[in-house]
Formats: sequence, C-alpha cells, structure tokens
Amino acid sequence: MAQLVARPLEAALKDLAFPIKAVATYQNTLGETVRTDEHSWTVRLYPDDAFQRVVNPYTPFAEGGPVDEPEMFVGRNELLGRLERSLLAGSASKSIVMFGQKRAGKSSLIEHLKRRLARSERVVSVSFSLQEIEPELSVPAFLYCILHRATEALEELRVDGRDVPDFLPPSIEEMESHPTLRFHKAMTPLVRDMRRRHVPLEFVFLVDEFTDIFKEIGRERIPPQFMKAWKAIIEKKYFASVLVGQDIMPAFKERFPNEFGVTEDIRVTYLDDAAAAELIIKPIGEDRFAGRAVRTILDLTAGSPYYTMMFCARLVDYMNTTRAVKVTEADIRAVEEQMLRGERRLEKDKFDNLLSAGDGEEDSGIDPDDTYRVCAEIACGSGKELWCPRHALRGLAEEARLDHLLQDLETREVVERKGDAYRLRVELFKDWLLARRG
Repeated sequence: MAQLVARPLEAALKDLAFPIKAVATYQNTLGETVRTDEHSWTVRLYPDDAFQRVVNPYTPFAEGGPVDEPEMFVGRNELLGRLERSLLAGSASKSIVMFGQKRAGKSSLIEHLKRRLARSERVVSVSFSLQEIEPELSVPAFLYCILHRATEALEELRVDGRDVPDFLPPSIEEMESHPTLRFHKAMTPLVRDMRRRHVPLEFVFLVDEFTDIFKEIGRERIPPQFMKAWKAIIEKKYFASVLVGQDIMPAFKERFPNEFGVTEDIRVTYLDDAAAAELIIKPIGEDRFAGRAVRTILDLTAGSPYYTMMFCARLVDYMNTTRAVKVTEADIRAVEEQMLRGERRLEKDKFDNLLSAGDGEEDSGIDPDDTYRVCAEIACGSGKELWCPRHALRGLAEEARLDHLLQDLETREVVERKGDAYRLRVELFKDWLLARRG
C-alpha cells in the first residue's frame, strides 16, 4: 500500500507549495511492515504565470573561483576584522599563516582583506599568488616577484598623487645570482625611505598558495635552506605578511618549526549555520523557500561555501526549468539527485578538496585513493544517525595506518568524530559516494 505524508493543509496553503512523500510498503510473513520505495515531489498551488525567471547570482562562483562581489561574500566579517586589526597594529614583522581546504574561500578572503587595508593611508598592500610563477617557481623568481609587485604598488600610489620613493628593483637576470643578498640590498633602503615620509608607509604582503614553496622543496627544486633565509627576511621587518596555503600547511610548519615559530595561525573553516543560511537565502530572497528547504541545503553542504554556491547554482537552474516560484525539501532532493545521477552528475574532481590535503600523495604523504576508500566505507557504514563505528572500517588498512588516515580526515574537517564513531560532514559527499557504489 502507499502512505501519503504531508504537512497540515492550512500551513501548506500559506506557502502555496508543499512537499508530498509517497512510501510503498508491504506486510511480510512475520507481520512486519517493510518499506520498498519512496518518492517525494512538490505540489504547487499557484498559477504558472506567477513565475518570473530568476537571475542566477551563484553561477560565476559555482566552480570555486574567488568571490569578489561583497553581497556574495558572507560570514567572514569577524575574521576580516581580526586580520585587519592585527596587520594595522604597527608591527612590520607580523606574519600570519592562513590555511584550510582547497576552495574554502581563502583567496576570496585575501581579496577582501586587501580592499580593507587599502582604506589606510599608511599601508601599501601587495597581493599575488605563487601559482602565477608556475612552473618557474624558484628562489630568485619568488623574491623577484615580491620586489616587482612592490614596485607596481608604489607606482599606483604615485599615480594617485601620493608621496612615494622611487624604486628600481633588480632584474630577474640579476636575481639569478645571489638572490637573497640582492633582495636585502634592494629592500633595506626602500623601506627606510618609506618610513621617513611625511606619512610613513608600511608594506603588507598577501601571498596566496605559499605551500607551493613546500611542494617545491619536496621536489628538490627549492633548497630547504631557503626557509632560514625567509625567516631572516621576516625578522628584518621589511613588511607584515599573510601567507596562505592548502591543508598541507601544518606539515610545512612541522618540518620547519623554528622558521615558523613566530607566526600566528588561522584555519579557514566552514561557515556557521547563520552565515551559510544567509548565503542561501539573501541572493534570491527568503520567500523562495518553503518548509525545510534551507535546512536541507545546510545539511547537504555543511556550510562549505564551495558546495553551497555549487548547489544553489543548480537549484536556481532547476527553478527556472520547472518554473518554480517556491522550492520545498522535495525540490532540494530532486536537485541533489541530478547532481548524483543525472547527465550533469558530479565527478570525482569536485571532491578532491576533501580527498587530499594538497595535490596528491607527493604533497601530503597520504594517497587520495586510501582516503577515498575510508570515506566510502564511512558512508556505507553510517546508519540512520549518520555515524559509522570504527570497527566497521577494519580491514581497510593496518591499525596505525587507519588511525593516521582518520586523524587526517578529522583534522581537515572532512569527518566528525563522536567517541569511536565517524560521519562525513558534507552529506552531499556521502550521498555521492553511495551513488557511485550503486
């Protein structure tokens, strides 16, 4: 028989859209009720001409690019304020290390932090990514990039009528010989001159993908001794800095504890429920959602800005296709189904930020395939409460290795632990793993 489960009619009419769930069951020989199938859909009580096409504000950011539009950048004001206050406190040796999952919003943070710092007439903020230097990243190239970007920043201030010193940095060819010595020789008089101005100036460098230095050290393309040279540069107080990197940053710091000994560490994590709900609701309006629709998206994405943007972009496309004025939990599940099994289903690369701290085993020391197997077993071993007991994971690896894998997943916030049980935080990832198993 089929059982229909719905909200009270009066509440449903208020929203003009409500979900219906059909559950097919039968009685077995023991007299027990067995569920065989379940379907959900939305009943819409408004006329078709009530629909107006929704402009999709999530599309530009659905693949994880930097969020440069202020209205789409939410939940980070407190962190931005903390960074701004720390960098403007007057210590030119201030060094902040900021890290987290790939696509956690670190590059977006850097962009918005630079805009805040630009409001101070005493700060010359300089930002760049080491990926701009790839595949030629080397000590001379890195130090030359710092000098070159400083020159560009000073020139922009000069064009704006500011009093800044003249500065001609060494060429890249000159930097090939004794790069650290040439760097010091260029920076020392420049910084001294900046601080003697009527309005003293201080550099703040925002360096994205700083963990690429660690990768190149591992590949023996940059000598480990460079980190001592970098520490000496920081101690010279030429500039304050924010060094941004992937989740392999803790391993980077562990290998060079003395060189990172004076840094302040900040981990960029998921948005809290309030901020994530704002990201879901504000761009298209609260009146677009009915019932538990928003709560269901929060559960699926765990507050990850990346997955929230991705899901909401798909949701707006779905609304335009189905001419939905409002969406319910059933619509959210329909969108998820398209992401799991449809022609536009998600591929494995959309979850590489959860499967690896860096870009693979060479960077992190952990094979992403091992991580995949553990995550898949956690997904399969999770019951109604979404928790998988650790004993269900035995056989995947020797005990010490399994402990290491689980600790890495917990540290990177891919899983949450409760006692001796684990669950995947991003429910969309869990459902995707289950869909791949058929």
